[in-house]
Amino acid sequence: MKKLYLFCWLILLQQLLFAQARVTRFYSDYNGFYTSASNQINPILPDNSHNLLAFTYNNITYSTGVDDAKLTAQGVSFTPQTFRAIPLNNVPTSGPSYFVALGQLYDGINAGVNNSSSAPFQGNPISGATLASFLTDGINGLDLGTGLANIPAGSVLQFNLGASGISATSIGDGIPDILFVQIADPNNVGDKIKFVNSSGATVGTEFTFNLYSTINFPRLANWRADFYNPNSTQNSSSFINTARYISMLALDLSQLGITTANYASVTQLVYTTSGQSDPAFVAFNEPSVSLPSKLGVHSQPTIYQTNIAMNPEFQVRLLNSFNQPVLQANVAITATVETGNGQLAGTITRYTDANGIAYFNDLTLSGNNTHTLRFSSSSLNPAISGPVIWSSLLPVRWAAFNGTLKESAVHLSWATNQELSTLDFVIERSTNGQQWTSLGKVTAAGNSSILRTYGFVDRNPVKGTSYYRVTQQDLDGRQSRTEAIRIQNNQAGTNCKLLANPLIAKQLQVEIKFSTSIELFSSMGIQLLHKELAPGRHTISLDRYAAGMYYLRTPEKTYPILVQ
Repeated sequence: MKKLYLFCWLILLQQLLFAQARVTRFYSDYNGFYTSASNQINPILPDNSHNLLAFTYNNITYSTGVDDAKLTAQGVSFTPQTFRAIPLNNVPTSGPSYFVALGQLYDGINAGVNNSSSAPFQGNPISGATLASFLTDGINGLDLGTGLANIPAGSVLQFNLGASGISATSIGDGIPDILFVQIADPNNVGDKIKFVNSSGATVGTEFTFNLYSTINFPRLANWRADFYNPNSTQNSSSFINTARYISMLALDLSQLGITTANYASVTQLVYTTSGQSDPAFVAFNEPSVSLPSKLGVHSQPTIYQTNIAMNPEFQVRLLNSFNQPVLQANVAITATVETGNGQLAGTITRYTDANGIAYFNDLTLSGNNTHTLRFSSSSLNPAISGPVIWSSLLPVRWAAFNGTLKESAVHLSWATNQELSTLDFVIERSTNGQQWTSLGKVTAAGNSSILRTYGFVDRNPVKGTSYYRVTQQDLDGRQSRTEAIRIQNNQAGTNCKLLANPLIAKQLQVEIKFSTSIELFSSMGIQLLHKELAPGRHTISLDRYAAGMYYLRTPEKTYPILVQ
């Protein structure tokens, strides 16, 4: 009986806590400016896209960073924050009672729908990426006038955090760190969210977005929506121009069981769908949680020739709000022309690898102008490239590039039959064809119209497969690059030596003979770090990781390591 009383008391306490800390008002840019509150619901029903500007939680109004100037102009007092939708890139494409919720004028038809398979969105074929876009559209992904209803149950969506992980100062500070926006009719089964460590174990507690209680989660506004099937059709009048309501739930990290004792072990956020929730978006507060926030151009070409693949390739990576890389695979990034008069061709959408980098290696431009490119992905801030300048002549014309293995060394040779203001050649090596390490430089001729030959010897090649390439740099900062060649070496000795295993005080100590890369993986196969190391001894702190088994991978070998 005492256990029953205790359980009931805990439930009552949770309800009281929510009753005291509720979202009671929001502000948006619908028709310029719009606000509605639980105790004063606006009679105007939004019927199209509009972005969340601010919300009132526990009697304090927090901006989202979408347009703070507009709030100020309207006389709204607020505490500035920056919220961003979790960057979903894919969701299931079918399920029971599964709908795309759109403001009823989103399709341009009043009190009706467009049953085309390609309008108002592409429904044939149905794309998980297209459906996910309705949870990440709008400024910072905070569009209140679009969403999904009843995302099929059991979908587990995982998001890696950057090196900053979770901000300790954000725990228990009363400022919301997670915001969930419900735009239809929830029941008492909600989606779930939690944090996990490198082993996949839950850190803190899993939280259920159960917004069924209108006492704890009051209705803030009504809106008018069309509920399209995932294939972009709708023939039932009961789902056309229908009124639904908006409610919100805000959470501090402490409500997910995150404390100053466990926050450092968090490596991922995990979102699990229930089949019953109807989100417009799920957002996080930067920089409380270092999920991907933006894109950055890691490297790019500086010149192009009309309709010829640009060289070197564009490399675009995921970054958090601290400009730290986020190691998240399978994030779609799309390239478009930002400025310039040409057309972009090639594979314009690429997916990030395990290091959070997308490689655009076959892009071409038409025209004869200076261009910049835009790289975009879901709710993330886009990246704009530096100028790419049209040139009728490349700084160098490659005649040949070859490599052979002789007496435990790799001998590289290349030739050019034209050089214009060339500075030098940078020789690079990779073990996977994606991450490259500079081995050295060879001075270029400068200006030449005759055949020139060059060479370089890698006397410390790695064991196994390696890739080599040469990047030419000219005096004006322009670059050109050879294609990569593959060398198989089964003769090299061990390059990396572990100095202690199990680790001492969570310090990874390694001795490196020659420059190489190392990667650390959890027991679940999640990549935790990637480093380029020069020859010598190195100490890498693993304080933020929980005790357990990890795997250190070098180009030549994988080492199991024990962190105590």
